[in-house]
Amino acid sequence: MIEAGEQIGLLDCLREVQLVVRRFQEDTKRASLEIPLEHLKAAVRSLDVPKVARPPVGLDEYARQWQEYLDGKLESIAARAVRNLCWHPETATSDTFQYYLKHENHPLGSRALQGLVRSCHAHWSQGFAAGNAAMTVRKRLEEYDGPSRLLGKWKEAPSMLLGLGGAERFGDAMVEGSVPVKAFCQTWGILDEVSPYVKAAVAHASEACQRDLDRVPRLLDYLLGELLPWQGWQPDRFKEEVRRTVLHPGTRDERVRQAVSHFVLQDPRLGDPRLPLNQPNWAGIREAERAVVEWQSQFDIVFFFEYVLPKGKDPHGRKEFWLRYVKRVIRSRPLLNWDDRIRLETVLRAKREQSREFGRIDAHTSAFLLDFGKIVVVEFSAPGNACYVYNESEFRKIVADFWAHETFGVARLKQKTSSLTKQSRFYWNGVHRAGWQQDASHLLALYGVRPY
Repeated sequence: MIEAGEQIGLLDCLREVQLVVRRFQEDTKRASLEIPLEHLKAAVRSLDVPKVARPPVGLDEYARQWQEYLDGKLESIAARAVRNLCWHPETATSDTFQYYLKHENHPLGSRALQGLVRSCHAHWSQGFAAGNAAMTVRKRLEEYDGPSRLLGKWKEAPSMLLGLGGAERFGDAMVEGSVPVKAFCQTWGILDEVSPYVKAAVAHASEACQRDLDRVPRLLDYLLGELLPWQGWQPDRFKEEVRRTVLHPGTRDERVRQAVSHFVLQDPRLGDPRLPLNQPNWAGIREAERAVVEWQSQFDIVFFFEYVLPKGKDPHGRKEFWLRYVKRVIRSRPLLNWDDRIRLETVLRAKREQSREFGRIDAHTSAFLLDFGKIVVVEFSAPGNACYVYNESEFRKIVADFWAHETFGVARLKQKTSSLTKQSRFYWNGVHRAGWQQDASHLLALYGVRPY
């Protein structure tokens, strides 16, 4: 015989399966339209990709031979070794090697010239771009007169590929076409997607998009859809780009803020900063972390009081009151009953939010947790429920894990033995009668929680 507790557990599992199936059906419909278009775009881009030479094997052995030649242990070095050394960045970009090529008048074919350009990109910096090696290779490229389609294309843009400020020009061209980094590199026959040259280009492209992200929707979409998700970022530089994006004045616009919020929550290098597992990801950019926490708290407050409350009516003005304290919220979490989860699924998807961090409650009412650090507030959606206020230690006793995946019981959230009871009664008894805002403000202020 199945016990009552087991019946509830099985019912919860069945409901979860129904919800997953519903999401899967919607995702499948959308994906069926998107995938063919991506395949078509990739096919079109491939038509303009010229043949690219691949680096030779055994470069370390050729580098060893070159060093022995420099040390006087070898009288000469084979022409094959010289051509292959053009692909060895440390050797190819040295003034000694460049002098050797010029002095010995070694003929270089298209493959070797491609290697020289690649080596320059592997050692790229502003100082290098202004140095002898880059200028010499650039001159060789400009003088090339062979059948290679790739070098012919490179020859038309020597300043972009090898000139001072070239990486920035490459980044500008990337932004202009709004092309994924990898695809754009392939179009130009650049094999190393994470070379210093490409990294400098992507960093410049990111800065260019950030300048106008609140005025040009295309730039915001490109920044969040292609540039920031790029896996070639160094961790510290990635965090800096995230910090600048999150703290950009344009995030005052709800559309921009929602898009940026969606990106940071979904990117595995970041995630929701309120979750303990993700907090180390935000080390070094705490100001941005605080901004995202505020955004999420604001979203939770607006969502709960505009959508979860019956018919979206908030007769006691709870939304406006708690929004005054949004900067003081450490973490927040709506707890939705089954009916509200199903009813609001479409709303959540339209707002590009996932409900997995929303808790579950087994009751006829949904609930809302607001953690201010020293005290925690519990509000309910159904009429006839008072607000409950707990101090930090007492709340931990009744809710051990704020982010628990298990279903919350409404009785757990309505403890009447709180040590705050007497103080709460003196300041505010939790009932939303006329003038409750002033009483609640006094209680919050008692624990150092004041409007920002």
